[in-house]
Amino acid sequence: MKRAAAALLLALTAAAAPAACSREFTVGISELGYGAYQQGGQWQGIVPQLIAELGRRSGCQLKLAPRPRARVVQEFEQGLLDMMTSSLQVPERDRLAYFLPYSFTEIDLIMASEEVPRALEDWRQHGELKLGLVRGIRLAGRLHDIVEGMLASHQAEPSSDYDTLAAKLAAGRVQAALIPSVIHLKLRRDGQLPAQAVVVDLAEATTDVLGLYLNRAAANPEDMRQLRRHLDAMRREGWVQALYARYVGDVEARRLFRNEVR
Repeated sequence: MKRAAAALLLALTAAAAPAACSREFTVGISELGYGAYQQGGQWQGIVPQLIAELGRRSGCQLKLAPRPRARVVQEFEQGLLDMMTSSLQVPERDRLAYFLPYSFTEIDLIMASEEVPRALEDWRQHGELKLGLVRGIRLAGRLHDIVEGMLASHQAEPSSDYDTLAAKLAAGRVQAALIPSVIHLKLRRDGQLPAQAVVVDLAEATTDVLGLYLNRAAANPEDMRQLRRHLDAMRREGWVQALYARYVGDVEARRLFRNEVR
């Protein structure tokens, strides 16, 4: 009787536990504003907490692998990393990996002072002004066209990363910068932006879906479905938006997730 009861308890426990993935997955992670940062030797921020919760719910082993962002992208595309977060969906990457959306991102214009024109199209009449942006940033629609024109006329200057861009803005080398809200809010908190900096919600900016990519070479379709199911549940429950709100505040979280469907 005791043996039968123990077997029944084991079966019930196994049924209640989430099914694990076929293998452990390495997740490339880089310091990127409130998305991910190190504090006291530990990874903090939206992505580490999201990955931890996804692993807990799914039963999958998800191991953080710290790298500079450019190296994360390179190693992911080479198949050396299994997962990459904080990504926009692009056709060339869809051929290599499954895209699992979890949130949204929007780029703001950070002006060094109120004296800078708020509309980028007005900068054509101010050749002395220079716009800063990070090399490789993906822009869409009208904003992409405007910035491409500014790059061609040398009125926009790319930087290698957001810390360098913030330093240029603080030093007056650029008069405004294009920075996603999750990043510029952390830069401001850390005192890296000018005290008088002004945030402009650009009419030309789009709210883009952000997600993680799971390498097809590392994961089978059932792994993908398992992770997608739990990630979708985290979105529907409002768990992801609440996570964002802890870092960027309720107002900004509501702005980013205003198009979320539950």
